[in-house]
Amino acid sequence: MDDDEAWELERRLWLEGPGVYRSLVDDECLMAFQPLGILAGPEIIRSLDGAPRWRDVTMTERRIARPAEAIIVLAYRAHSRRDAEAPYAAHCTSTYAKIGDDWRMVQHQQAPAP
Repeated sequence: MDDDEAWELERRLWLEGPGVYRSLVDDECLMAFQPLGILAGPEIIRSLDGAPRWRDVTMTERRIARPAEAIIVLAYRAHSRRDAEAPYAAHCTSTYAKIGDDWRMVQHQQAPAP
């Protein structure tokens, strides 16, 4: 997967619904969000039930690392908004691993940014 493809997967997870999570998020994935806490595997998909999706997302301060051939780590500052809600900003990291022939998210965290 090249850098552009990695950023596109990340964008899709912000903007699209549970279907994209089912196809891209590994069953062993761990996510950490304030104030939700730590979510794992199927809990992640369940947490999306009825949750409004983000209307848009801009990723700045983007960095990418490839610590091994089958691992990609993204780090960035996200600026997003949902309808009728205040803008949201967070520092985020996501880790993707190549499992078989597919790239799957295995870690994601968000820390609210000022």
